[in-house]
Amino acid sequence: MNAEMTEDLALVTGLYRATNAAVRELDQRLMREHDVTFVQAVTLLAIDTFDRPQPHLVAEHLSQQSQTVTGVLDRLERAGHVTRRRDLDDRRAVRLELTESGRVLVDEMSESLKKHITDVLDGVKPRTREKLIHQLDELEHSIRTAR
Repeated sequence: MNAEMTEDLALVTGLYRATNAAVRELDQRLMREHDVTFVQAVTLLAIDTFDRPQPHLVAEHLSQQSQTVTGVLDRLERAGHVTRRRDLDDRRAVRLELTESGRVLVDEMSESLKKHITDVLDGVKPRTREKLIHQLDELEHSIRTAR
């Protein structure tokens, strides 16, 4: 393996490790306080952001595969936080809605999630955060155009 490939592999591995560490920490905090995982939390927030979205829109918004989001939605529906309803204009389509308990959970969780994210990123300087956002956007663009 040449030096350039080794550096690139180290970069991707570092991103993977850092992402997993952040998600694992947020999972633990959210499970302890709200009995939801980070992926369930961001799924609920996505549903709340859009007006009765279809599952594929949530999957696209979260950059997840439809099957992954379907499993998350199944768990959220069993927990009573989300309902799937047929679209009255297009009977083939399904729309997602937060239930009353889902809306309450989103309201409660939103504030604590902001605090948890602030805690997790506390050791990262604001200027570094700005650079990371720009660089991650650049990386995502590179990934999308490489297909």
